[in-house]
Amino acid sequence: MKKYKINREHKNTPIPSDEVIAKYKNFKQLNVSYNEFTKRPKTPLYKNKKMFLFLLLIGLIAWLVSENMFDNHEENEKTEISK
Repeated sequence: MKKYKINREHKNTPIPSDEVIAKYKNFKQLNVSYNEFTKRPKTPLYKNKKMFLFLLLIGLIAWLVSENMFDNHEENEKTEISK
């Protein structure tokens, strides 16, 4: 287990001013930013144009790699049979 050091002396810690405290009292904005960060986007990925193109590109690359590997595998089998 880790041992933690708790500082119980609050004499040296600065207390924020009322202006700074009021700046962070906007709870609606805090809730909105929290929900944007934690929840999924409203539009699905396939309806987002940039994300759809990205997913399409990834799929195309995966298909090309698998086709290339399949062709290489067939060529290797043909050369082994001919030996």
